[in-house]
Amino acid sequence: MQRPLLVFLLTLCCACAAQRTPSPGSGPGWVPLPSGGRLYYELAGKGDTIVVPGAVFWSSALQPLTKSHTVIFYDLLGRGRSDTAGTSRIAMDSILHDLETLRQFFRMEKMSLVGVSVNGLVVSAYAAAHPDRVTRLALVNPIAPTADAQSSYRPPERTTRIDSSAQREMMRLRSSGGSHEAICRQFWKASGGWFVGDPASLSRVDPSWCAVPNENLDASLLWLGYLGSTSGSWDLTGPARAITAQTLVVQAERDYFANPAGAKAWAAAIPGARLLTLPGLGHLALLEKPDAVNAPLQEFFAGRWPAGAATPAPATPGR
Repeated sequence: MQRPLLVFLLTLCCACAAQRTPSPGSGPGWVPLPSGGRLYYELAGKGDTIVVPGAVFWSSALQPLTKSHTVIFYDLLGRGRSDTAGTSRIAMDSILHDLETLRQFFRMEKMSLVGVSVNGLVVSAYAAAHPDRVTRLALVNPIAPTADAQSSYRPPERTTRIDSSAQREMMRLRSSGGSHEAICRQFWKASGGWFVGDPASLSRVDPSWCAVPNENLDASLLWLGYLGSTSGSWDLTGPARAITAQTLVVQAERDYFANPAGAKAWAAAIPGARLLTLPGLGHLALLEKPDAVNAPLQEFFAGRWPAGAATPAPATPGR
């Protein structure tokens, strides 16, 4: 039961009311957790609140959302600038409790959520467990709702886009005791090509997160391994049907990390959801071409379906 998620995770390392919101621009800050540790957050903007897990990755890329909304970016416990966590705390139930603690900390009756990549699992699971708390939900290149769909996805681009010389240098740095940041950056130089649609656009991806202790290669692998060992195999297809928030699923056409069939499955499972496909872009579309993602998200959170967002076609029988 544990192996599919662990294998997948290890692959990674190759309308708010009555809220206690600090004045705009007053972030960053910390949310203390009852079970111990603190969540790091950054807060910007003014208006209805959107919460985005993964501050270390997305707080800059999703800044356009702060023009019309209060956006709270935060790092999961054990990731980014949040406190380091022990094995028992890196579990989906704990992650969802932490998000609920953040909601209560800011005294939000309701909030919208954006989940990018693996955090699509987090926000979807939360929206399913607390449908009355989430007004709008956006999933950007989300991990598939089932472990089987994600772990079975092995596009050839993952191999053909590896920079072998950079990979050798990464291994040399590891064996010679190179710095964690240098090894992490070398990993992205070696493997980053299969996270973008056009390999030439890899130059736009600056893995500045490598300088954050919880995001160096070894620390990330440890965290992901813990999550895999506690979460095991997953299937959120059933729970997704309990989501009542208006939902937009954004799928990059050339995503070689998250199974594109997973985005379609999310849109089919969540009642009333719509699917938007971004041509030519890859898994890190937010870094590859930020406007292509931010423009439809701004439309969606302004209360309008972005152009091209459509109800997914029914699955073909037998497929």
